Amino acid sequence: MAISLIVPKRTSAVDGGVVCGTDYLLLGAILVFTFFSVITDAYSGIAEIGAGFSKNSRWAIDLSSRVVNDLESHHSASTHVLGFDYHKVLTDDFGDIGTLVFQPYIVKLNNVPNPPFFFDDGDDTELTWRIANFNYTALSEGKFNIRAGHFEIPFGLEQNIDSNGTLRQYTFSDRGIKADWGISINGILPSLEYEVALTRGSGNDIESRGDPYVFAGRIGLPSHRNLIAGLSWFHGDVLGGNGITKRDRVGLDVAYYQHHWELLFELSGGDDDGGDRVNSLMEVSWRNAKENLHLYIQWIHLRLKQDSQWEAGDDVKTGISWRFINDFELSAQYQKQIDMIGQEDKPALFILQVRWRI
Repeated sequence: MAISLIVPKRTSAVDGGVVCGTDYLLLGAILVFTFFSVITDAYSGIAEIGAGFSKNSRWAIDLSSRVVNDLESHHSASTHVLGFDYHKVLTDDFGDIGTLVFQPYIVKLNNVPNPPFFFDDGDDTELTWRIANFNYTALSEGKFNIRAGHFEIPFGLEQNIDSNGTLRQYTFSDRGIKADWGISINGILPSLEYEVALTRGSGNDIESRGDPYVFAGRIGLPSHRNLIAGLSWFHGDVLGGNGITKRDRVGLDVAYYQHHWELLFELSGGDDDGGDRVNSLMEVSWRNAKENLHLYIQWIHLRLKQDSQWEAGDDVKTGISWRFINDFELSAQYQKQIDMIGQEDKPALFILQVRWRI
């Protein structure tokens, strides 16, 4: 496994970008909460700071390498990742105050076509943020919480399933953004869970051009049940490589768990800059009793309305994840695009990833 340890350069502002003071306040809030996390538990003196930092917390170094091979064109690309994952529950004499999650990652691309817009090119190295937020939970025993920082936009299946750093992904690409800087209200009630968020609309970058934003949310059945269903919405101007795209979605997601089996479904519809679209996903997966082996197959169907005509495309993915040593995971995925909208080529991709969490 080759990991490139390269000091990330400063992410440059997009040409013509405008930096808002509120953006830096969001990042400042995360740093303040991190400092507060240490000070709260280390009040007895400087010698106890180390113990305070580790109390009610866990951390890991996350290393991974991924190789993507286009079986039709024989083009290969790779991505190497080095990250820090810190999770801490802050408490006082009366109970929990909130949860801090801090996950900065250095990502090195090699020969990657169509990289995310915040990379300069397909051979760039950047500091990225997976999750970096504080969720304040002391107001009403978890029924009404306030989250600030960088978090996954609440929509669909990804609200309850952690797909960060895995080959197994869901439908965020249909909306053009997975996680963003912002603020949300969220909570867990006896019969439902909810999160409503207002975010920057620029994804990894705090700096951005124009005035993007996202207003999104999901309301669903409790995530500990065998049958889970939720309703989501997404509205905003999303920043991407080609500028800002106006996106609107409403969605329905269903998850059903039975013994070793898992059945997932998501249906969403809306428009991008006035162009109608419908996206659906189905997945069937199986885990062994030790939960160190996971097999899955996905079918994704997309319909677009162009020039008063509907066009359709299908994507099939099948994958395996095997954790053969406690913190060492090997994953592979085969992806075949059966029908492509507006293209004749139907590429097939084979992806292999090695991941080690220390």
